[in-house]
Parts: sequence; structure tokens; C-alpha cells
Amino acid sequence: MKRQQYLMDFSLGLINRTGAYIICRDILREMPEYFPEVRYWRLIRREPPAGLFRRIAGRLMLHELSLLKDRSLLMWPDGRRVPNRRRLILDPLYVLRSRLDPDDIVQCHDIGPVSHPELFGGRSLYEEAYEKIRRIGPGMVFVSDASQRAFRDRYGDGFRFMQTVAQYVRPGVLTGSTEPVPGVKPPFLLTVGALETRKNHLRVLEAYAQSGLHGRGVSYVFCGSRHLGADAILERAARTPGAKALGYVTEPQLRWLYENGCGFVLPSLLEGFGLPPIEAAQRGLVPVVSAGGAQEEAIGGAGVLVDPTSVDSIMQGMLRVVDMAQPEREELLRRAAHRGRVLSYARFIAGWHKVLRRNDAFEGTDGWAASDPEEHIGMVEPAA
Repeated sequence: MKRQQYLMDFSLGLINRTGAYIICRDILREMPEYFPEVRYWRLIRREPPAGLFRRIAGRLMLHELSLLKDRSLLMWPDGRRVPNRRRLILDPLYVLRSRLDPDDIVQCHDIGPVSHPELFGGRSLYEEAYEKIRRIGPGMVFVSDASQRAFRDRYGDGFRFMQTVAQYVRPGVLTGSTEPVPGVKPPFLLTVGALETRKNHLRVLEAYAQSGLHGRGVSYVFCGSRHLGADAILERAARTPGAKALGYVTEPQLRWLYENGCGFVLPSLLEGFGLPPIEAAQRGLVPVVSAGGAQEEAIGGAGVLVDPTSVDSIMQGMLRVVDMAQPEREELLRRAAHRGRVLSYARFIAGWHKVLRRNDAFEGTDGWAASDPEEHIGMVEPAA
């Protein structure tokens, strides 16, 4: 049987270097046989642009999206080398400037820009993008069951298929060299996540300030790239004794932080998946995360759950992690290790192989049943 091939839209790669970029990059890297052509905005090429050219192209692309939106004028090219063309669009935003057919596939990380616009700077182009998706009904792939449920609640289930392929614990987190971070000394609580409103840094900083942990010699360290709300976060950190903002850190430095921290704190207001807490737990840090939604789903009971809207709840979570008795800590980390084996890189790649290989099989069907352990590649473990 001849393998279905796709035009991959990886326009995300021009502006995003977060977890979303990494998983999209790995799909392309591990399954090149499905993607004879890759589109970055109006560029058809295998490798993404780099350096200054990438940044300029990304800005021009966003300007075009804002200006033209879903107008049929000057739609992005489909390339030439893909017979019986289908498209894999790795982020919903980019359907606006792409032709979109029911046979295509769109990956959804979360619907936060439309469900929680206040966390993303107001009304978003994603509203129009998701409306186009709803109107056409392509196949949909989600990074978590929580994201799929939120999408179904808002847009219904009139799509060719709806499937979860959960993210994975990155192999590089578990092994590799370490490098101390200048100016950081244990013990410390750690947050790894973009400096933006939805990551809830301001409440975490307030909770740390009220916890008394600084007086006990426990500092609070956080790192991540700057996004919406970063200035307010950095200003608050500068006024918080014991808090230290690192900005970008290398992979060896990140492994050192995981190895030397005494707990991990990331009670986000919204996540599509929530990978850093379960990765931190693989290196021995019990995570403090938000109850409900993708984060609770991701850690599978291997952490401390708090109310992300309550400073007091976050503070109590921090204190619990720092003061946790060793038997409880070992039990949570045992669960985390098991969760890490379930959310494996091999499982993620196998899940995408199944989606791409069996795309034709969805014709005339209702898609894969999420309750079928042989077909569901999401967050819920198969029944024994």
C-alpha cells in the first residue's frame, strides 16, 4: 500500500521555540518519509530559516496574518512534490493563510487564545482560525485529552476525526551532562516556564514572599523566555528577597537545576499539556501544579495539587514540598517515574505514525474511540 504523503506546514517554527516547536520538530525529524515538502510561511524547504532571517520572516508572516487573515488573496503555496496532497498544519493559527480541506489534519495545542483571551493579550486571530476549522471539519490531533475536551465543548464533534497523541518526557532531560548555574545555590524551589501571564508567576512570587522560606534559606529560581507579562514578573521578582530570574538556560544547566532543586512549582492558569512538572519529577523534584485540567492529567497523581487562583493554596503547596517526609516524597517520585515511562518518546512517535499511516481509514468513519486502549494514544493508560 502506497504511503500517504503530506505537505507539512511548520510556520510555527519561525516564531516559536517553546515545547510546541520541539514536538513539531520531532515529528518532522522522525518521520521524514511522510513529508517530501515542508512549508515555512511562503518558503518551501526542509530546514527552517535561522538567525536574523528567521526573525524577519516571522515578523513579516505575522503582519500578513493580521492584514489578510482568511482572505483568498495570495494564499500560501502548497508546493509541487506531493501527489494527492494532504496537509498537516501544526498549529491552528496557520490555517488562516492556507487552503484547508476535510482530508487535512490540524494539530491543536490548546484553545487558550479563544477561551481565555485575557491571558493572551485580548482578542486573537485564533478565533477566526478556529472558526475556519469548525466550518471545514478536518482531522484534529490534540496534545492532551484536556485540550480535546475543551475543544469539543466549544466547537462540537463535526470533524473527520479527533485524536489525542500526548506529549512525551524528552529523553535529554533524563540523561546528559550537567553545568552549574552561576549565582544559584541549593536549596531552592524551581519553575521552568515562559515568563507570561498564564504561567502564574506573579501569584507564585507572592506565595513565596509570604511563605517565610527565604528566612529558612530556601530561594526561588525561575527561568524561561520572555512573553506577554514578562516585565511585571521581572519587576515583582526584583522586589522579592530570595527570588532569582535566570532567563534562558542551556540544557546542561537545566539538568543541574532539576538535580539540585528541592521542589518544582508551576501552577499554571492554563496549559495544553504541562510537560515541565513531569520532567522535573523524573529528576527527583516533586511538582506543585494546578488541580484540574491538563497539568493534573499529565502528572497522573505524582505531585501536589493546588488552586492556581489562590496565593495561600500555592504557598501551602510550596511548604508541603519543602517539608515533605521522605516516604511520601519517594512514593510520589515512584508514581512520576512510572508516568514518565508511559509518556515516552517512542509512544509519541508511534502515535503519530498511526495517525499519518491510517489517515485514509478515517474516511466515512467517526474516528477512533478515545476509550479504545489499542487506538487511544492520549494521557489515560491502557487497561491491563
